[in-house]
Amino acid sequence: MANVGHFTDRNKDIRAAGLSSSGLIGNGAKDCLIFNHSEELAEHLVRADCAQKHPRPEGPRTPIKPDSSLKDLLTSELRKSRFVSFKEKFYEELYFKKPIVGEVKPAYTKPDSVTNLSQTFGRPSNSTDSLYSLIMPVKSAEEVNREYGEFHDKHIVSHNHYFPAEQIRRNYKKPFDPSDIFGDCHQALDTGLNVKHCLVEGENHLKVIGKAQVDFMNRTEAPLGKKFKSYPSEVPDMVFGRPNQSNGSVKMLIDNVVPCESANFLMAAIRYLKTLRQGLRKRSDFHMRILYTALERQDLDQTGQLPLDRILETLQKFNVRVDARKFRILISHFRMFVDEGCATERLSYEDFCRLLSIQDPLPQGACLSTLANGNSLKDTTYRLLCADRHKTPNPVRVNVTTPEKLEAGNTHVKDLIAPEVGTLRGLGPMDFECLRSKSQIQQIFRSLISEETFQVVWQQLMAKEQDQEKDQVASVNQFRDQMHIFEAETSDKLV
Repeated sequence: MANVGHFTDRNKDIRAAGLSSSGLIGNGAKDCLIFNHSEELAEHLVRADCAQKHPRPEGPRTPIKPDSSLKDLLTSELRKSRFVSFKEKFYEELYFKKPIVGEVKPAYTKPDSVTNLSQTFGRPSNSTDSLYSLIMPVKSAEEVNREYGEFHDKHIVSHNHYFPAEQIRRNYKKPFDPSDIFGDCHQALDTGLNVKHCLVEGENHLKVIGKAQVDFMNRTEAPLGKKFKSYPSEVPDMVFGRPNQSNGSVKMLIDNVVPCESANFLMAAIRYLKTLRQGLRKRSDFHMRILYTALERQDLDQTGQLPLDRILETLQKFNVRVDARKFRILISHFRMFVDEGCATERLSYEDFCRLLSIQDPLPQGACLSTLANGNSLKDTTYRLLCADRHKTPNPVRVNVTTPEKLEAGNTHVKDLIAPEVGTLRGLGPMDFECLRSKSQIQQIFRSLISEETFQVVWQQLMAKEQDQEKDQVASVNQFRDQMHIFEAETSDKLV
């Protein structure tokens, strides 16, 4: 009605589309839009009838408490009969496709007569070696290291594991090439032309640098042929040039020992041997087993020994450069020669191979330094202090309590870390706990309390200790504690 008068109806004679439903079905459009199924209508009528007969309570709903106890709910399996339990287990095994934990699922693909004891599966091995040697064959350290290096490419793919300082392979495809040079590529000739033009600084040798660079050059660079005006850290008595090698060490000066001339050659030979062992380990074309086999072929008498010169010649055939003088010093130091200095001088080539292998430690040799006779016993301050242990103690001095005098049951950590005065004077914990007579206690405490006070404290202590009253005995600790109690009571009465 709000639009009456605002619009003009130009089709007053044309009726609206469709037929009028007034008077055809019930209440008109409301009944036309309702579509009820016969089963749903019957269910609705039954629910409406039940709701009228059994109305819901108006108050809040409360949970239903079961009649059984908590024990019955947790032990429901025990109340089942054997038949019911067997039936449930049978149905579970029938429809449960997975095997029980700790058991193998039966496959039902072989007859019952075939078992692990009645039948041997596979082809028997004709080898006399053990199972461990078949699965894990014995290999030398060189073979293990070589195979580990050969299989390194597969190990990178499976475990993404690289050697230390190894470049990661990212497997880039073309046009990328790891060997290419990064940056702009300039066309240059390999003949070296125009290099002089590139090295010329410019017209009149002009250099354009900043003040920060000039300051840095002044601090770190000295003019050619001149020295620094001042060093960053001044060191007194600076020696320029190559220093002379010392004739000995501080220990030789203190002990007045003449340095051994051969020690320097021996130390150089040992360093040479260590370097050679490291180099042989890195070589992939050298195998210690092959060297041992070549030496064994030359040993016609099968004695296991060869001259040193023949061993070094065989070693040079494997492209290993050796110093015969240093090797003779080493082998003599390690006492590996047989008939040293004689015409029949020889050496065990098995020990020589161990000397070259880095897997074996160096043999024990003689001492590198020699001490002078008589002068090595020179008295020093430290030796004089240590010599006091061998002196006889003064009998006049008071004996200090030793750990042997301390009782195991009555000794505590406090007695060892911060001992009392009595413990330092030679008394032990049992000296304060043992029972003593009245006269002894009075003699001990005569300088601390008077005789009248002693009698009062003694009577109080005997009244407290009924089992000791008959013998009239008490310990030092008991009397001291009772004396402190008496002094505290006396002071409270005075206040």
